[in-house]
Amino acid sequence: MIFRSRAYYLFLRALFGTIAWFFFRLRIEGAERLPRTGGVLAIANHTSAVDPPIAGLALLRPARIMAKEELLRIPLIGPFLRSGGAFPVRRGEADRRALRMAQEFLAQGDVVLMFPEGTRSPDGRLQPVQPGAALLALRAGAPVLPIAIIGGHRAMPRGARFPRRIPVVARVGPPIEVPRLGDRIDRETVERWGALLRDALAALLPDDQRPLA
Repeated sequence: MIFRSRAYYLFLRALFGTIAWFFFRLRIEGAERLPRTGGVLAIANHTSAVDPPIAGLALLRPARIMAKEELLRIPLIGPFLRSGGAFPVRRGEADRRALRMAQEFLAQGDVVLMFPEGTRSPDGRLQPVQPGAALLALRAGAPVLPIAIIGGHRAMPRGARFPRRIPVVARVGPPIEVPRLGDRIDRETVERWGALLRDALAALLPDDQRPLA
């Protein structure tokens, strides 16, 4: 179990669910598409600080969440996030240790949540995805579940200290079956699958959050 207990997990869901409903009237579409068992790699677009808990609420199973290393170093906040399933990833480089951890979690049958753009979008539009998500999925052979967060960039824009009461939708797409290729994966294969995953996310987003190119 990712959390200390099922009671703690349900407490966190109730807490963040109440906050999300109060501020954002959060609506979740397609949550039933998450496979009930087995390892699953969930990917979501990233436009706001509210995205991780919103994506977590869209998943009906506890999830391991890739979080930037700096965030987990903050007193009080870091231990709280770790208690909720977060584990560190170094941004701006290929963090092999984080990918190995994620692969182990998937092999254990856990859900792993990551934001493949690597950082928040400056304008709400889906940015190019980093190769880590496709590489991880191909190594593990785990299905990929795309989650589109709609309106998060308006509810809490970059630089904002407090959220705005603006509706947000979390839209879950169909799982994408990915072959297990192990460690010998060429760059072309990773790029092809990366483009496929980006297209799956883009298809779930409204026009004003889709990539311009």
